[in-house]
Amino acid sequence: MTEVEVQQHGATMIVTINRPEQLNCVNDRVAEGITEALQDAETDSSIRSVVLTGAGDRAFCTGMDLKFAQANGSRGVIIPGRGFAGIGGYDFPKPLIAAVNGYAVAGGFEIVLNCDLVVASEGARFGLPEAKRGLLATGGGLIRLSELVGRSVAMELALTSEPIGADRALELGMINRVVPREQLLTEALVFAEKIAAAGPQAILHAKRLLRSTYARATEMIWQLNSELAVITMESAEAAEGMAAFVERREPRWQPLEDEAIS
Repeated sequence: MTEVEVQQHGATMIVTINRPEQLNCVNDRVAEGITEALQDAETDSSIRSVVLTGAGDRAFCTGMDLKFAQANGSRGVIIPGRGFAGIGGYDFPKPLIAAVNGYAVAGGFEIVLNCDLVVASEGARFGLPEAKRGLLATGGGLIRLSELVGRSVAMELALTSEPIGADRALELGMINRVVPREQLLTEALVFAEKIAAAGPQAILHAKRLLRSTYARATEMIWQLNSELAVITMESAEAAEGMAAFVERREPRWQPLEDEAIS
């Protein structure tokens, strides 16, 4: 089975994470497949935009494969220079459209937050549950979220680990459309067709300009993000959180040392 399926629809590349039985969580093969697809799309002048989606009806992507991460750490899942799944920390120059079917949580939500347009099915759910596993959302979610929804809502999502539904996400301006599941890809391709009808250079420049001010303002934050990612992933707390997930039990947290609080 191909972990990432790629097809071309007119001027649009459709990239599908194809691990529906694992809720489309990301292992090294998924990260490699997305990276290769985006590289091809970036250099192919016939491709004007990319639609990202997940196979099946249950999930768009549920983030890092914690069974894989427990055995391998983040090696292969975090792509140097591109971040989580080859996209989380990468400023892809062409328009990215997320077609969200079901759960988009953890790294899956961070992928969505790095997209330019988002269409969601009525049953879609969005959230950052990393903290309850002793992990940190370091794929850009904690950096981008407050820009979209403000500090209070961003804090709620990050600190409670509770997801929100598609209608609430639309109300907050986090996504662009909510449609029935059977119309999801069609609606995403409507956006893509409108992009393809516009001037190619104008589209690239518009995206670059819209993102540039924010990108410059957050350069130092990305550096801190990288440093905390290493500290968190190598911690005993993260090891316990992943073990608890794999063993299907509640984690047994140890008290913080004084120096950890400071």
